[in-house]
Amino acid sequence: MVPCGHPLCALIGGPCSLALSVSRGCRSGPGPSRVIADAVFDEVAVLVEAIDRAVTDERAADARAPATRLAEIIRREARDDRHVLAMARADELEFAPSLARLCARSVP
Repeated sequence: MVPCGHPLCALIGGPCSLALSVSRGCRSGPGPSRVIADAVFDEVAVLVEAIDRAVTDERAADARAPATRLAEIIRREARDDRHVLAMARADELEFAPSLARLCARSVP
């Protein structure tokens, strides 16, 4: 397991892939939309399915590329205060439990 404890990061390898270094200071203007586009959720669903399939078949190497892309999407959306996991849970999207397993930190 990686130091951050995220199973997604363990699939990718290296330092935490979900960590952000974003200032929460003052921002001018109304800011970005808080709505995640349907196309983003569609891509996340495909990626989560690919990761689950690779892990189930014990082909962790095949999970690395979709895991890396999923981490990129999660970070990109989080920079604009759009939290993919929280919104997937709120919308009761089918892939939310699998996404939660990938993004939740493991407790040693």
